[in-house]
Amino acid sequence: MIRRDGHALLRHEGSGAGLASWALAAERYRPYTEQEARAFLRLHEALRRALPQHREELDEIVALARPLMPPRVQPTRLGRPHPHVWHLPVPSKAAGYDSLSSFSRAA
Repeated sequence: MIRRDGHALLRHEGSGAGLASWALAAERYRPYTEQEARAFLRLHEALRRALPQHREELDEIVALARPLMPPRVQPTRLGRPHPHVWHLPVPSKAAGYDSLSSFSRAA
């Protein structure tokens, strides 16, 4: 297992599954250094340009990494678009049919 900065944390030598899961969890929650965060964001931007069909997934990855980055390096948060409010169609009353009166007659 290799850390983000390239240092080896653990070599798989048979029965170290418990240690491996602990090391993976520890590395997953280790805050980024400023240098690591900048390298990560450069790679993210390059991937977004090279793989436009995967931009949504790449942005989700950055959202997961953002809390672990130093505040001065964190990418700006993009606001979610607010969709326009669309009014739902109201069914017109057909001649001789009223849903409320039909419901009350059935009860």
